Amino acid sequence: MPPGSGRGGRRRAESLVREVLGLAGLRPSDRLGQHFLIDDRAVGEFLKPLEKAAAEGIREALEIGPGAGSITLPAAEVLDRIVAVELDNRLASALSRLAPARVAVITGDGVSHAAASQAPLVFSNTPFNLSPAIVEALAVNNRVAAAVLGVQYEVARRMTARPGSRDYSRLSVLVSLVFHAELAGVVRPQAYYPRPQVLTAVVTLRRRRRWRSLYARALELAGCAFTQRNKKASKVLRRCLEAAGCAPPPWLDSLGDARVWMLRPEDFVGLAEACRG
Repeated sequence: MPPGSGRGGRRRAESLVREVLGLAGLRPSDRLGQHFLIDDRAVGEFLKPLEKAAAEGIREALEIGPGAGSITLPAAEVLDRIVAVELDNRLASALSRLAPARVAVITGDGVSHAAASQAPLVFSNTPFNLSPAIVEALAVNNRVAAAVLGVQYEVARRMTARPGSRDYSRLSVLVSLVFHAELAGVVRPQAYYPRPQVLTAVVTLRRRRRWRSLYARALELAGCAFTQRNKKASKVLRRCLEAAGCAPPPWLDSLGDARVWMLRPEDFVGLAEACRG
């Protein structure tokens, strides 16, 4: 039986990473943003929300970027089925040699799989440069009911920000439109090999609303508006609407002196509806 394949004998993360990298014959790639989780306590920050999902009956998952399997193999002890999508084919091949039968390791692009996945649960210690794209892909995929994501701490702050806060952004609008987001934990750089230059945060997402095609236009307007987040919202939105070929709605002037960073996600949806006609 391969190491880590039983539900009772969990491998230490550092030992597992060492073995998988040895089997793959590779060193971490800066180009691919590879940082491997080697701290068992940090692995637990990801496992706790996965165990909660499993207890609620969500037992099939997609993992984006399993790397050396630090989260994959422990997660297989609580989930019935995992499809793990790894971009690096050497890592995918090495991990597949150690993974239990309930884990299917495939080579591919994680963002594309996130958008098309049939699994109700997605988890990922995300490559930092892909975090926003992964979140957007998950938002659009209404089959995804929940997600557990490791992201750069600053991105986590934006994902969980509320209107009026310093970190509020287009990403905040996107997440809030369809998910309930919570900061579940923080992972220090020392938990990774090699060490990243930033803190990692574990964010949980729970779907609270289905994605609507209307939201794409709402996010387009939000993206335009947040390029001038400290300006008066009515003036900025008027320019954004005109650039999109839409007539500003009569209620736009009622925003008064409100700034862009004070607008609610629902305000952008209302603008998108007005733009639609």
